[in-house]
Amino acid sequence: MPSMRTRSAVLVLVASAFLTCFGIVANRYLNFAATVSVYLFVILAIAYKAGFAAASVVSVVATLCLEYYFAPPVFSFRVDRSEDWVALATFEGVSLIVSRLSHQARCHQLMLEKQGLEQKALYEFSRDLLLLDWKELPTQQLCMLIERRFPVDGVALWNAHEDAFSSQGATPGAEDAVKAVYFNERNYDDPTHQTSYRVLYFGTRPVGEFMLYGHSMEALSINSIASIAAMAIERTRSLTLEMAVEAERHSEQLRSALLDGFAHAFKTPLTTITLSSSGLLAAEGLNAQQSCLVGLINREAVRLFDLTTRLLHTSQLEPSSFVLREKESNLREMIQRVLDECAFAHKSRHLDVFIAPGIGDVKCDPQVLTLALVQIVDNAAKYGSQDSRVLISVTHQESQIILRIHNEGSYIAPVERQKVFTRFYRSPSVDHRAPGTGLGLSIAKKAVEAHGGKISIESDLQAGTTFIVSIPNGMESLV
Repeated sequence: MPSMRTRSAVLVLVASAFLTCFGIVANRYLNFAATVSVYLFVILAIAYKAGFAAASVVSVVATLCLEYYFAPPVFSFRVDRSEDWVALATFEGVSLIVSRLSHQARCHQLMLEKQGLEQKALYEFSRDLLLLDWKELPTQQLCMLIERRFPVDGVALWNAHEDAFSSQGATPGAEDAVKAVYFNERNYDDPTHQTSYRVLYFGTRPVGEFMLYGHSMEALSINSIASIAAMAIERTRSLTLEMAVEAERHSEQLRSALLDGFAHAFKTPLTTITLSSSGLLAAEGLNAQQSCLVGLINREAVRLFDLTTRLLHTSQLEPSSFVLREKESNLREMIQRVLDECAFAHKSRHLDVFIAPGIGDVKCDPQVLTLALVQIVDNAAKYGSQDSRVLISVTHQESQIILRIHNEGSYIAPVERQKVFTRFYRSPSVDHRAPGTGLGLSIAKKAVEAHGGKISIESDLQAGTTFIVSIPNGMESLV
């Protein structure tokens, strides 16, 4: 640094001036041997304060002063005696060696003091992490703590999980530089600009990247900061996920309890309404208008009864309490039951079915799997375009049965293809298009996964949407 060089130059000039003045005054009173100790003391002081280079210059000046003022003939740079040559050479050699040792001892002391300060700062940094607000993103909080605790001009940090970037006193373009180092997965130090980049690893998995600007810390301390920051980011993410899972668990328990209670409470009056309306329809004496109204009451009561049945099923499909009653079931007959259940609600829809040759029995819980397929077919028919076809195809692939339910005219964006399987979620694009509760696909997903299968979505603006259900075959019999 320029200030250090200036300070060393000033000390060299002051020491040289002192040695010269001392020689002028003391040459009358002191001999060569007595003066050596004084000059050596000055050289050691310069080595301690300004370093080995400055002490080397001062040692040369001291040797010249000794020769000029104290070695006979005085006030001359001529040396007549060989013992004076030896004395001067020995003085120069000893002064250089002692200066070097003094400088090394000083550097070692400064290094120990620096390491002690950095260790203290690391301890305080780790302690401060306990006070972080875990409900907020940790990036800005970490940047503030690092800048406060460590001797840096700026710090920038990027959280890869949240794609969140924060900085404190960092240079322009720091975000691009930090991300570039992260994607290269290589740590980097730039001594010229006193800048260091570190990929934040939690175990072997990168979780972010940070940059320290304008510092003189050791690599070990920088790596320690990186490890602590990575643990803080991962801990925040883990706590957030844990709290979200716990909140979702309590929410699901409350929802299940409410749904179960409401569904059972609705069953009794709905059964009474259905039986009464069916009795009125069977009785004679109603005119056409009355029969139409009673028929409407009966159909809506049946629809409400079906809805309450779905509510009960969705509360029963919890992994902790649900047990499959598997048996050999004919897949063709199961598809036909699905069509029969959906026929009343979607009389105007064209439902086409293709079942590949070789599809026979499948080991499953027929009631639960039928329920899942009814939800998907109902969803496809309800949200397809007017008078469009719904195609149901069944094929087999290795040990899997693949069912595809395709409709035309609907589209599910990629960001929503997992959300639609969440309870009570309804896409804003279809919220007013058709009535619904947001439960059907949630029920279908749980039913399919209970069989060890998977459900996914393919959707295109032109082609429409296809729900793909794959379940283990479990049977080898053919039709």
